[in-house]
This record gives sequence, C-alpha cells and structure tokens, in this order.
Amino acid sequence: MNDLTEKYRSVFGTEMGREVLVDILTMTHFGETLNADNPHRVMEYNVGVAIMAKMGIFSPGTKMQVVRALASVVPNQNKIKEE
Repeated sequence: MNDLTEKYRSVFGTEMGREVLVDILTMTHFGETLNADNPHRVMEYNVGVAIMAKMGIFSPGTKMQVVRALASVVPNQNKIKEE
C-alpha cells in the first residue's frame, strides 16, 4: 500500500470518516443508475469512485471482496417503501 492510500484509509477508516464518506458517496450518486447524457452527474459519480480507488477498495485483486461486501448489504426496507 502506498503512502497516499494509507492516508485515505486512515481518514475514512474512522467512524467519523465513514460518515463523511457516506455523505460524499450520496452526493456523488454512488449506487444510482447514471444517465450517460448527463456528464455532470457522471463526473460527480466518478469523484466518489476515485476516492474509493485511492483508498485501495478497487485495487487489483479486490474485485471479489467488493462483490461479497456489496452482496451482503441488506436493503433498507424503509427506503424501498419511500421510492
């Protein structure tokens, strides 16, 4: 792991950092279907993904871990009802 990756993980690895990262990912539309005709939204999304990549989440060899982690998320039933 390089020095910058360690710094990103240190910042976003704390409870407060995770709350901030969730806020950033929400603002950058992570997990939403994107419209390729809206380049601003795609750019915002890419910022969120870039932050996670800098943390090493999307580094070589982590794809299966990412899939397992995402697959283990239980949908928030309250959120589904709102939509």
